[in-house]
Amino acid sequence: MKKIILFRHGKSAWESGISDFERDLNPIGVKRTGKSAEYLFKNPHLKIDAWYSSPAKRAERTAEIAAGHFHEIPEIRLNRVLYTFSFFDLLKFVKKLDNSLQTIILFGHNEAFTEFVNRMGNQYLDNLPTSGVAILEFDISDWQKIDKGKTLSIIKPKSL
Repeated sequence: MKKIILFRHGKSAWESGISDFERDLNPIGVKRTGKSAEYLFKNPHLKIDAWYSSPAKRAERTAEIAAGHFHEIPEIRLNRVLYTFSFFDLLKFVKKLDNSLQTIILFGHNEAFTEFVNRMGNQYLDNLPTSGVAILEFDISDWQKIDKGKTLSIIKPKSL
């Protein structure tokens, strides 16, 4: 069994003159990211083998805040491929993962994350909100063979 945790970046600031890539989180984004991360940390069944993030500032900062809620601070691997809004780019990334990894967490962006949940999970989602988390499970041992799986949970920080 393989698991993917999709953690959408927190609500970002919209300052003029700042590129999309450089946008940081706003205070609400920081707070809600902390709530979602704390909820994940309290799940005793999740052992995350690898942490990957888009290098966009808002995604990287979301990953750093989330990592701070865990006892052992993980290594967050930044990957330019995850600065995508495409389901297909995300799927290609997942298919290249090392098969020794059982559970991974990805920090990134919509539309890619919502579409990934809808295409690869078994529960329809209108929109994965900012700082929202989706956990999907797949009955595979080889990431190359990823196909339709099961949506284990959707975490919406406004409801925590």
